Amino acid sequence: MSRAFLFAGQGAQTPGMACELTSPRVKDLFAVAESVRPGITELMKNGTPEELARTVNTQPCMFVADLAYAYAEEEKSGKPTAVCGFSVGEIPALTYAGVFSPENGMRIICKRAELMEEACNKTGGAMIAALRLTPEQAECAARECGNAWAANYNSPAQTVIAVTSEKEARLTEIISEMGGRAIKLKVSGAFHCPLLAHASEQFDAFLREIPFGAPALPVYANLTALPYASNADEMRQTLSAQMCSPVRFSDTVLHMRAAGVEEFAEVGPGKVLTGLVAKI
Repeated sequence: MSRAFLFAGQGAQTPGMACELTSPRVKDLFAVAESVRPGITELMKNGTPEELARTVNTQPCMFVADLAYAYAEEEKSGKPTAVCGFSVGEIPALTYAGVFSPENGMRIICKRAELMEEACNKTGGAMIAALRLTPEQAECAARECGNAWAANYNSPAQTVIAVTSEKEARLTEIISEMGGRAIKLKVSGAFHCPLLAHASEQFDAFLREIPFGAPALPVYANLTALPYASNADEMRQTLSAQMCSPVRFSDTVLHMRAAGVEEFAEVGPGKVLTGLVAKI
């Protein structure tokens, strides 16, 4: 059976995640992570929810947890035929597929987290899930509000909108007026929108110093909802642009199904993505 691993994104983090895994491969991963970001093991084991919610902490911790759970799932059920990651999950997905070494994957995620936290500290903003609205309605709500952008296309009835702080209350009102339900996500800023354009450029410059290998299996990109190319420059551009562009998860799942994927296994804490797959 054709099977895909889905690497979880920011917001799924929980204290103690992946710390129950004890295989040699997972232990080696934690050792590599500790060498790049000293203290991360203790943070994952005993960090408070507030500490884990800081972008500069969340993303490296999610990288380690996602990759650890992928190793565990592979040991249990075998290798997948394709992978994709939701937002921050795209880095461990690429690492799992052999595009980056675990050490370079960890370096990349730490830089991404640093740039995104710095940008969000300057711009602020929030992520609001618009439930019970179609993607088209969510886009309409964002346009009507202004300074808001459809950012995560999660399912036919759930689109997450990035919004500036001063427009957050108005966006919530508009979603309600349209018959939807607004839920604020537990993240520290407005992601996957033009507010992160400068951070994306800085990330692209950083990635030019990192070697890219060819993916050993298809890695579906948030930016295009299609598999990454094997050309290093194209991969770099896709990954850096992802930071300030929408996550097209719904289309990604449909494309994976069209390519023959029959089963999806979520690797990471929680079951948010497989829940979305069922709705898609």
